[in-house]
Amino acid sequence: MKKCKHRSLWVAFLLTMLLPLIPVFASAETKATETNWLVDTIDKVPPILMKEPFLELLGQTNQPVPYTYNDSVKIAGHSCGAVAGAWIITRKALESLYPGTLPVRGQIKVTMPGSEDEWYVGVFAEVISYITGAAPKTGFPGAEFGQAYNRRNLITYKEKPTDTPPAKMVWIFERKDNGAKVAIRYDLSKIMPPQASEQTETGAKVARGQATPQEAKKWREYWNARVKFVFDHADTLPGFFTVEALR
Repeated sequence: MKKCKHRSLWVAFLLTMLLPLIPVFASAETKATETNWLVDTIDKVPPILMKEPFLELLGQTNQPVPYTYNDSVKIAGHSCGAVAGAWIITRKALESLYPGTLPVRGQIKVTMPGSEDEWYVGVFAEVISYITGAAPKTGFPGAEFGQAYNRRNLITYKEKPTDTPPAKMVWIFERKDNGAKVAIRYDLSKIMPPQASEQTETGAKVARGQATPQEAKKWREYWNARVKFVFDHADTLPGFFTVEALR
């Protein structure tokens, strides 16, 4: 009886010590999986749902998979007019290629408008690849599952820089199954507030730690206002995004 009593006291003591820690662990886990965004736009963009045949083949999902802008921001390392533009370009291409139905990830080819190190073409590609599953020569080759699951070389670049002005660049998306193609243009010159040399200089000062708190605050507001403008006007501003069916 004494042993049972001592064991019960010992268990009670352990519970007393451990129970207060459970909320701490839960809180730490929550914090580790959530991002405290200071800019609302990043979390408010609706996700793009994709059908995932390869995940279904492997028994890993049987539902559409959401792809989010905040994950695109993590991949690119920041939110900006280019990252937001790449997101919208991809959304509009998928809406055009798959009207009224779910786009199929891994079944889309993308032709980039320049070489991979030209302007921010490579940044656009990171976002486009994340959403569509299309990859450059480093992608998954399909292996024993066959070419239906190949991701390699579904994104292609120009061999050399084209020197095309960004507002005239054309991104081409193509369905592998039926050859349907769509071309998307994105005129960044329409973004407000407009890009200005003094803002570029202030951004450099912020990065060097030489800007005043007021300068840094105003510059960050300017930067993030441009991103918000892209999402707010993507479907309403004439000539901002141009969609052209090629086939």
